[in-house]
Amino acid sequence: MSDRLAGALLADFGNIEELVALLFPPAPPPEAEWSDFTGMGDSADIMRKLLRSALDQGTPGVNILLYGPPGTGKTEFCKVLARELGASLRAVGEADSSGEEPSRGERLAELGIAGRMLAARRDTVLLLDEMEDLFGGGPVSLFSRQERTSKVFANRLLETNLVPTLWTTNSIATCDPAFLRRMTFSAEMRPPAGCIRARIWQRLADRHASREDGTLISALAESHDQPPALVADAMRVARACGGGIDTFEHVLGASAKLTNGGIAPPPRHHSEAPWDPALANTNTSLSLLEARLCGAAEPPKLSFCLDGPAGTGKSAWARHLARQLGLQVIEKRASDLLSMWVGGTEKAIARAFADARAEGALLIFDEADSLLADRREATRQWEVSQVNEMLTWMESHPLPFVCTTNLAENLDPATQRRFTFRIRFDWLRPDQVPLALRAHFRAPVARGATALDRLAPGDFANVARRIRALGQDDASTILAELRRESEAKEGAARPIGFGR
Repeated sequence: MSDRLAGALLADFGNIEELVALLFPPAPPPEAEWSDFTGMGDSADIMRKLLRSALDQGTPGVNILLYGPPGTGKTEFCKVLARELGASLRAVGEADSSGEEPSRGERLAELGIAGRMLAARRDTVLLLDEMEDLFGGGPVSLFSRQERTSKVFANRLLETNLVPTLWTTNSIATCDPAFLRRMTFSAEMRPPAGCIRARIWQRLADRHASREDGTLISALAESHDQPPALVADAMRVARACGGGIDTFEHVLGASAKLTNGGIAPPPRHHSEAPWDPALANTNTSLSLLEARLCGAAEPPKLSFCLDGPAGTGKSAWARHLARQLGLQVIEKRASDLLSMWVGGTEKAIARAFADARAEGALLIFDEADSLLADRREATRQWEVSQVNEMLTWMESHPLPFVCTTNLAENLDPATQRRFTFRIRFDWLRPDQVPLALRAHFRAPVARGATALDRLAPGDFANVARRIRALGQDDASTILAELRRESEAKEGAARPIGFGR
């Protein structure tokens, strides 16, 4: 008999329910709703049906594993799932008989006791957080004695436990594959996307923020993808400090930086200038392309290579296309994917495509020449394997994705057949320069402006910021600054193709 069970039997309790509550305390009620997890797709419904069947029929050996980064709602989903089934969710192995940290053996023993005591109830689901503590497969330190789990005992426990059990872990990389194989079903938890994220933020703001701040906080959901737990914590801290939206953003930014390894993550979407079809100079009719794609019943399997000088609107059009198709955006820069470890970049590339599939998002690779450089120029094996990984996923990805580059000539030749569309974004044509001037400046169009070449919409946005900083918005100053931008460019203007 475990010390915990012996201690519980010596405590004062009036009936068996009180004894069970002493041994296996029920999880607190959830704050989330079932609709918050619709991003999990069919996985959520499969888990609900699996547990319903296991409870009704008393099926042994039912284990469900939820894995993903901290704060993505793994434990909260377990609570919501139990509530959906009308079952009692009970945490197992969170403290020893004296309320201290339990050992690995104590947690497994408590799981066994729970199975024997609660098997006949048919209304209980068990929860074991941090599975890696029990079934981790990491190396043993030379300077410390690590408690090991008997594989035979643990395997039989997983195969025969009579109460359906939910397991959670932040990373399956540290879990022994022999134990992972005995999971009946598993699902990865990611930060919620799109309208689901906005709805969760709104509900959290209604609960933790004032009405005025709540409206502003909800608007931030479009440009931030932090997990709900971090968002809720930031709201609580802001309220405790008596602060508003500024305090919330500061706290959330600090938490996001901490969980991102000390590097502040960039906003989810960013654009030098908003998309304006009148300022696009491309060799393909974008308006015709958009009309054809938006008429499809579901997002087509298409790939785009957008090349051209910086600031010509490549990334802005990619985000615009996502909005037209009703898709969220996952944007990856080279710095998000390149790793100092061998194989790390390949894993990051695979993860990017997997995330886009899971969220049904349009994947954008900015400066793709860093990831798809010509293999004939490679001097190291990892440069070749990195390109191979990208090419493999590009061929099999079922959703539209976009690669942008300023250096299309540096792309590997094999990318030629991987892209459905190769679209060139070039400098503004002379007739587009007055449109760009009116879009960014209040001063009248200066004479001679149309003679300027090698200018992009991003150049006008940059000059507009400079003019505001100088406080000189007269036509002559604007023209002089634009001429400076033009003269700093290399090459010559190449007016081409369709205007829209």
